[in-house]
Amino acid sequence: MLEKTIFFRAQSNAKLLPQSSAEVILSGRSNVGKSSVINALCAQRNLARTSKTPGRTRSINVYSVVMKKWIIDLPGYGFARVSPQEKELWNRMIEDCIIFRKSKKIVYIIVDAFVGPTELDFNMADWLNEHNIHFKVIANKCDKLPSDISQDEIQGKIAQYFGIDKSDTFVVSAKNKQRFDKLKTDIVKFLNC
Repeated sequence: MLEKTIFFRAQSNAKLLPQSSAEVILSGRSNVGKSSVINALCAQRNLARTSKTPGRTRSINVYSVVMKKWIIDLPGYGFARVSPQEKELWNRMIEDCIIFRKSKKIVYIIVDAFVGPTELDFNMADWLNEHNIHFKVIANKCDKLPSDISQDEIQGKIAQYFGIDKSDTFVVSAKNKQRFDKLKTDIVKFLNC
């Protein structure tokens, strides 16, 4: 199902997006690998544009999985070198996309498995909790971790950090395209409900 995903549109105003029936929203700090996760999820090399420079995703990028069922890549929060005005615009885009759209949605916060969750990630989780938006956490870049750390151990720590169920955590490596089976199953199940 995810392998047939296509780029639908880039939009700077969430209010101008057409209605959808289900949205998987990927959120995370700048340069955590959101676009790379999309490419690995959908088994396509260049579906989402990637860059080593933080802040390259500057709009709401919408990918159509099937009719009116989307994966959405939001601009990253954090250390991108952009003006305060542009950061404020990004914050408004994120808020409008997550809070004000009436579509069925789930948010996945992507964190760096090597660096660990940052204060910005916890702020995002708190904000989602305040608005009663269900979220799950993807720990990307697990290829950078020592080999003696198990996936189960990482999931346990992430679940504890965010106060969520361990089943709502996923450990992946977008670079090596590893460990995506559980995440793919979770996303497809959500989109098919």
